[in-house]
Amino acid sequence: MNATTQSSDRNDIRGTIGALVFIVVGAIAWWNTLGIESAAAVIFPHVAILIMTGFSALLIVRNLLGHAMSETRPPRGSAPRRLGLLASMLAGTLAMPYIGFVLSGIAAYFAIMAVAMYERWTPLRLVVYPLSGVGVVLFFYYLFDIVFQVPLPTGSLFGG
Repeated sequence: MNATTQSSDRNDIRGTIGALVFIVVGAIAWWNTLGIESAAAVIFPHVAILIMTGFSALLIVRNLLGHAMSETRPPRGSAPRRLGLLASMLAGTLAMPYIGFVLSGIAAYFAIMAVAMYERWTPLRLVVYPLSGVGVVLFFYYLFDIVFQVPLPTGSLFGG
């Protein structure tokens, strides 16, 4: 590897461009929330936007200072897995009005886990991964429905 390639890897041009895109998306999202009159309704989007743009800005600063990590190996992946991931997320989203947030979130998690799992399934993973996925979905349900009082779909199949 020559000095030019190493320097280019250490600058992470693609990461910097991606971070700039996220800052622009954050600015557009912030602008779209300006018409919301309820202070309670705008808190969560503003916090999410600030976190996203803040980390993006930190990434840009890190990259400009030359502290980016160089990739030592090409990323693993395949087109069928990527399409499976997209299909899993889309199916979970489309199922949400019919079976509700919790069931569609859990189903999407299991589908994504099946598509994205590269490592061998060990007995520990067979227990921890499903339990943690269900826990995360239930945590977000509790956070949004109970804490933030954001109405989540209960599913038309269940009278929602």
